Amino acid sequence: MTSPLLTAYLISVGIMLMTSAHALLLTYRSKPAHLNLIFMAICLSLGCFQFACARQYYAPDAASALVAHRWGNVFWLAILPLIALAMESLEAERRIFRISPWIALASLAGILLNFVMPYGYRFSAVRPDHVVLMPWGEALRFIQGSTSLVNHAMGFTSLLLAVYCVLSVRRLQRAGVRLPVRILWGSMLIMIVSRVLAALSDDGVIAVPYLGGFAFILISAAFSFTVRREMLTRELHEKRAIRALANERRRKGLPGPGKRGLDPLTGLPDRHNFITRLDAMIRDHELDDARLAVFLFDIDRLSAIKATHSVETGNAVLCAGARRLQARIRESDLLARTQGDGFALAAGHIRTESAPAVLQAKLAGVFEEAIDTGDMALRITASCGIAIFPEHGHTAEALFAAAELALQEARSAGAGQTRSFSPAMREDLRERIQFENDLRNALDLGQFFLCYQPQICATTGRTMTMEALIRWQHPEYGLIGPCEFIPLAESAGLIKRIGAWVIETACAQLARWRADGHEQLRMAVNLSARQLPEPGLAERIGEVLNRHRLTPADLELEITESVLMQDSERSTNRLMALRRLGLRLSIDDFGTGYSSLSYLRLLPVQAFKLDRSFVDTMERSETSLEICDSAIRLAKNLGLDIVAEGVETETQAQLLREMGCPLLQGYLFSRPLDAASAGLFLAADRSARPATRSGKYAPRQDEVRARPLSGIPAAALRPGQQE
Repeated sequence: MTSPLLTAYLISVGIMLMTSAHALLLTYRSKPAHLNLIFMAICLSLGCFQFACARQYYAPDAASALVAHRWGNVFWLAILPLIALAMESLEAERRIFRISPWIALASLAGILLNFVMPYGYRFSAVRPDHVVLMPWGEALRFIQGSTSLVNHAMGFTSLLLAVYCVLSVRRLQRAGVRLPVRILWGSMLIMIVSRVLAALSDDGVIAVPYLGGFAFILISAAFSFTVRREMLTRELHEKRAIRALANERRRKGLPGPGKRGLDPLTGLPDRHNFITRLDAMIRDHELDDARLAVFLFDIDRLSAIKATHSVETGNAVLCAGARRLQARIRESDLLARTQGDGFALAAGHIRTESAPAVLQAKLAGVFEEAIDTGDMALRITASCGIAIFPEHGHTAEALFAAAELALQEARSAGAGQTRSFSPAMREDLRERIQFENDLRNALDLGQFFLCYQPQICATTGRTMTMEALIRWQHPEYGLIGPCEFIPLAESAGLIKRIGAWVIETACAQLARWRADGHEQLRMAVNLSARQLPEPGLAERIGEVLNRHRLTPADLELEITESVLMQDSERSTNRLMALRRLGLRLSIDDFGTGYSSLSYLRLLPVQAFKLDRSFVDTMERSETSLEICDSAIRLAKNLGLDIVAEGVETETQAQLLREMGCPLLQGYLFSRPLDAASAGLFLAADRSARPATRSGKYAPRQDEVRARPLSGIPAAALRPGQQE
C-alpha cells in the first residue's frame, strides 16, 4: 500500500538536505558567509523536523511516537531563533535592539522543558494511544490531549517572530531590496493556517498532520532566492561604485593605483600595494570570522598650505602625519599613503561596535597636535571616512570604495568631520550619476526654459532690464532651479553648452520684445566662471547679437567674483575683450566675497548687484542698513550702476530709494516669469503712468513661481536660494 503523506514528508526531507548542502557550498563561493550558514542550519533543522513528524505518524507504538514527537519539538524550536537571526542579517542597518537573542533564550527554555515534562512541552496530559484512519486509507498515530502553558507561551513567541518578520520584509522593501513578495506572504498565510490547524489537532478537535514544515519549504525557497539576488545586487553596486569613483578620480586629476610598491615621500605602501595587502587581510579575517575596519584620512586644506607656504611645507606635514600614525597603530595594522592629501589605515580584529569610533578619535589627535615644519608650527585637521568588513564590502576594492564614499560625505560636512559608510551613500552616488546623465540629455530633449525677472527703475517704476534665469523641467522631479543643477553642470563640463543655449534663447526673446515696441529694454544673462576661459567666447556672443539684430549694449553679462579665483590676470583679459565688444558687465552678489573692493578696481564692469542678504536684513539690522548705504555711495563715487536684489517689502524699496539706489529687483515687483507672462508684464509696464506706478504686478496663475523641490537626490543638489 502506498503512503502519499510519508512520501511527501520524505521528499521534503530530501529537498531540505540538498538545499542545506547547496548553502554550504555557497559559503566558499560567495559572501556573506554567515547568511549562507544560517540558511543551511534552517534547512537542516527543517529537514529533521519533517523526518521526526514522519516517524511519529508511522510509529509502531505510542512510546515510539512520543520519542519522535519530543525530537520534532526540538527541531521546531531550533528553527525560530535561526529565522530571527537571518532576518536581522538581511538588514544592512544594525539595530540596538535585536530580537534573535530573546527568541533564542525562549527556544532554549522550551527545549529544556520539552525533555523535563513527561509528554514534551506541548502537552500537560495526553489521550491513550490514538490512531486515526485518514480519508485516503492510511492509519496515522496522533498525540492529542491538554496543551500546556509552555506551549501557549511558545505560540506567543512564534507570533512575535511572525510580526517581526513582516516588519523586516517591509523595511527591506523600502530599502530597495527586491523580494519575492507573493511567495513570502503566501507562505506566511499557509504558516498561520497550519498553526491554527495544529492547535486544533493538539486539542483533539480535528486530526490533521503538522503542515507547517511544508510552508517552510516555500519560505526557505523565497529566502534562498532573496539572499542570492541580494548578494548579486550588492556585488553589482560595489562594482558600479568602484567604477564611478575611479571616473571621478580621473576627472579631478587624482592619482590612480600606483605601479610602485612604496610612496617615495613617506616610505609607506602606495594605494596599489595597500589594496593587494588588504585583500590578504580580508581573507584571513574571513577564516577567523572577524571584522576589519578601513580608515581614510584626508588632511584638510593641504593644497592651500602648499599654495600659501610652499610644497616643502605641505610635504613636511605629510611626513609628520605618517610618523605619528605609525607610532599609534599596532604592528598588525596596515598604513599607506593613498592619495595626495591623506592616508589609508586597515585595522584588523575589530571586536565591538564602538571600536572603530574609539580608534578614529585616538588617531584624530595625530593631526590636532601642532606640526613643526621648521618655519612655523601648523595646526591642522583631517576628515575621515570609515568602512567595516564584512558589512560594507567583501573585497579590498569594494571596502576601499565604501570608505571613499564616507570620506566624501565627511569632507562635504566640513573640516575635521568623520563619517561611517552606510548603503545610502552608495545609493546617493548612483542617483547623482543618474542625475548627471539626465542633465546631459536635458538640452537635447528640450527640458530647459528661461524665466525672466525685471529690474525696475527706483524713481519711475519702469522696467529697465530683464534678467534671464534658466529652469529645468525634469520629467521625474519637476521644476528645478539653477542653484540645484548649475554646480553639477560646471563640474561635469556641461556648462558651456548650456550657457551658449541661454545666451541664444535670451537674445532671441529680447529681439521679439524689441519688435513689440520695448526699444530701451536690456537683457541680463549670468555668465559662469567656467564659460569665461572658453576660446572665442566674445566672437560667438557677437555672432548671436548680429543674428538677432541687437547691439552689444543690449546685453549685460553678470559675473561672480569667483572668475578671479584661479587666474585673475587671464580672467581680466577675457573680460576686457567682452567689454571692448561693447557688452555691459556686472558683478553679481556683491559683498559676499573676500576682496570685493579690489575686484571693482580690477574688473572692467559698469554695475554690480547688492546681495540679497543685506537687503533682507536692512529693516532690522543697523549694520546691514549701513552696508547698503555705503555700497550705494561707493557706486555713485565710482560712476557705476547698482541693482539691489531681493527686494520683498515696500519698506525696503523706500529705504533704498532714499539712499539713491537706481535699480531694484525682487518679489515686490515680480517673481521670475515665463516668456508669455513677462510679455504681459512689459505691456502693463508700458501702459502704466510713470508718476503713480508702484512697480507692483499681480501675477497670473499660469506664471512660473519658485516652489520647493521634492524627491531630488540629495547627493546631486546644493541648497537653493531665491532668485
